[in-house]
Amino acid sequence: MGYVIPKWPRTRLGEAEQPCSDALKQPDFSDKLKEIKRRFYDRDFDGIFLDPANLPVYTAQYVPRRALCYYEIFSTAELQSILRECPQIYCLGAGSGSELVGISAASCIALDGKDTKNLKGPVVIHSQDYTDWSSILDSLSSAVRYKWKLDNQHIEYRFSMGNLLDMISEIEQHISSAGLVTAMFIFNELFADKANAMKFVKTMVKCLRPGACFLLVDSAGSFSSVKVGGRNYMSYMFFDSLGQFFEPVLSDDSRWFRHAPGLEYPLSIENMRYFIRLYRRK
Repeated sequence: MGYVIPKWPRTRLGEAEQPCSDALKQPDFSDKLKEIKRRFYDRDFDGIFLDPANLPVYTAQYVPRRALCYYEIFSTAELQSILRECPQIYCLGAGSGSELVGISAASCIALDGKDTKNLKGPVVIHSQDYTDWSSILDSLSSAVRYKWKLDNQHIEYRFSMGNLLDMISEIEQHISSAGLVTAMFIFNELFADKANAMKFVKTMVKCLRPGACFLLVDSAGSFSSVKVGGRNYMSYMFFDSLGQFFEPVLSDDSRWFRHAPGLEYPLSIENMRYFIRLYRRK
């Protein structure tokens, strides 16, 4: 095997810090970050992600804590069971790299003790987004492979571009072929356009194959509420109401991820409160 089992959370986030070093050194980093946060408050997501200058800053700020959180999520028994099957994982809106780092770390645990010759195949982490994050993902994947000694027999990385609000056949095909589809901290962006977001829900019902799983994770606060017909709904309620199509495997309306004390990173790493839903398509 030869790879290294990550011991997270730990004291230093070298896997994220090294690829983000150039962004962290930018003299106007703080100004760019303030502008990104302002646009988040205004739900101006295009204003953030369609400006290439924002992408390295966004990654440096948000990827470390989310990667640690995702590592914790994918270390649960339910997600480890999926990872041991070496699935294709289609990660929606995952260009910034949190899923790549967090799932890679958890995959090392799932594959521990397995002879490479007996693997069903590599775990495929396919990151999807609507803007070009390829250079950032390449840097993160190189750092992860080096730190944890992962090769293509263990994990394969892919990236493709496409807009979830303008669903094309290529995206539908990727959903249909995946053993696990993830939507982590993107659903609020989808619901900035409610009509197209409902098309996305219908697409998941249509395209996710029986037995495949869908993981939905997002903020547990009011930012995840959506007003429809004069009433406020948490975004997970749309999938909870589709019990004829989706079997709940894991469900929690509020969880905390708290990072380890003394964690070293140039920026403050905040704790996160999130909801989680893991569904299996009937």
